[in-house]
Amino acid sequence: AGGAFAFGVGIAVYVLGSFFLMAGHVERRPFGVSLRELVREAVLAALTQPLLPLFYFVGRRMDGFLLRRALAGKTPIVFVHGYMQNRVDFLGLARAFARRGLGPLYAINYPWFSTLEKNAARLDRFIAEVCEETGAAAVDLVCHSMGGLVAVEMMRDEARKDALKVRRLVTIASPHGGVMWRGPILGSGGASLRRGSKVLEAHAGHTLAVPTLSVYSTHDNVVHPKQTSSLVNRGGTDFEVDGSAHLSILFSPVVIEQVASFLSEDRP
Repeated sequence: AGGAFAFGVGIAVYVLGSFFLMAGHVERRPFGVSLRELVREAVLAALTQPLLPLFYFVGRRMDGFLLRRALAGKTPIVFVHGYMQNRVDFLGLARAFARRGLGPLYAINYPWFSTLEKNAARLDRFIAEVCEETGAAAVDLVCHSMGGLVAVEMMRDEARKDALKVRRLVTIASPHGGVMWRGPILGSGGASLRRGSKVLEAHAGHTLAVPTLSVYSTHDNVVHPKQTSSLVNRGGTDFEVDGSAHLSILFSPVVIEQVASFLSEDRP
């Protein structure tokens, strides 16, 4: 009972605190709309976060055993999670993609407390493993939050550019321009998330090497204002979603359809 209470308090602190901090950086909206999105974010956090420990051990393949033969020979999709999270956040997207015949579906877990540079190298090695395992020449990346920065860092590295094994990139709710939060951020990579960091300044001068879609919300309670996630000036395509919060955007039918459509273009 004590653990459940503490978990509930943690969810409440997250949603109430983040929605309060967001208010000064986004357009005002009706109270009822804000309340609806706050409740949706709280419910999805309550459903997914208890599974977080389990998904440190399971979920490398997200498409299910019965679908693997049907997906053989297609371009793999690799999910890249965000700060303080793991692959559990992609349960909704993985299920929707599998129904559409997209995949094979893989998901990496990386130590979010480490630097972007080290996690970029880990992602590069994971992609190489997936390509060797499936026989694919390249993968598609679908990233959430900090995961998008890890992917961009990997693709920016000149040493890897000639051997790049990425066909298409999707970032969802990624703070390409840095987060506004000026309080404590845990981990060595935390400083890189802040607006004005040296890593993000380097990213800003980098032209994206592959077709890239940046999906973001008008009212993301973690990454705001919405311009923070824009990639149109770096050669990407932006897709704006109305009202979704930081976790719930991953479960939005509009987002799922847009990302699936983007990944289906010119797909082997």
